[in-house]
Amino acid sequence: MSSNTSDRVKVESVLVATDFTPASKMAMLYAMSIARRHRSKLLITHVVNSQSESAIMDGWRAGQSEVTDHFVGGRLDGIDHELLVKSGAVWPVLAQLISERGVNLVVVGTRGRTGVRKFILGSVAEDIFRQSSCPVLTVGPNLVGQDPDLAPQRILTPTGFARHSLVAVKFALLLAQDLHSSIALLHVVTDPAASGANKEQARQEREARLQTLIPEDAQLASPPTFFVEFGSAAEKIVSTAMEWNANLIMLGLRHVEEESRGESTWARAYEIVRQASCPVLTIRLPE
Repeated sequence: MSSNTSDRVKVESVLVATDFTPASKMAMLYAMSIARRHRSKLLITHVVNSQSESAIMDGWRAGQSEVTDHFVGGRLDGIDHELLVKSGAVWPVLAQLISERGVNLVVVGTRGRTGVRKFILGSVAEDIFRQSSCPVLTVGPNLVGQDPDLAPQRILTPTGFARHSLVAVKFALLLAQDLHSSIALLHVVTDPAASGANKEQARQEREARLQTLIPEDAQLASPPTFFVEFGSAAEKIVSTAMEWNANLIMLGLRHVEEESRGESTWARAYEIVRQASCPVLTIRLPE
């Protein structure tokens, strides 16, 4: 996803990674909805971790069957789409496609509720989160009351005021303006010392700082909402998203090389994706 001078979010090419499981079928529904809304090229991509001709042919047959089902059901009407079946290691293949095809957004589903390696694409999920040069929309296993056909109307953006989270705030504002959506900013105070006698003062200070992140000339469909919570960041993000009925959580991630200098934003993002009641859009700090 990118933006231009008219503050429109451009999504010219969407790649949905699928292994034809129920989890990836939900990701496919979201990818089709986004492609239709933004008039994007949709790359339906399946990577076979085998060089055997029979495995590749099985992948093509499964892909053609899924595409046919969506076409017959009218879900691909008006969408410029292409089925890609590649062989090799999943992340290197996807990374090459992202670069060669100018992909603006990757969509992926998850099925596992426990274990960092239980993503639909297995161990390459970490590579997608941490190394994708474009935003990643992850559709987790605990979606509640979400309709893939509808544009997100309530966007929750957590921020700790670090550079990577401020990039996510800026992008969330553009998306909210583009989709005429409501936006909420959330700051979670994780310092136990701030939860004592000065808790209310800490809340007021953090909320005032959140308010400064909204430009005065922001053309929003409704006044922004501000949340300040105390405790575990992942837990409070998930619970706030559910209580506010968010349709999308937007998270900013650090560079891979920055992860060793602080808490892993990817690890926290995984916990949020695993538990969230809505999809999570992650955007990496630009290099």
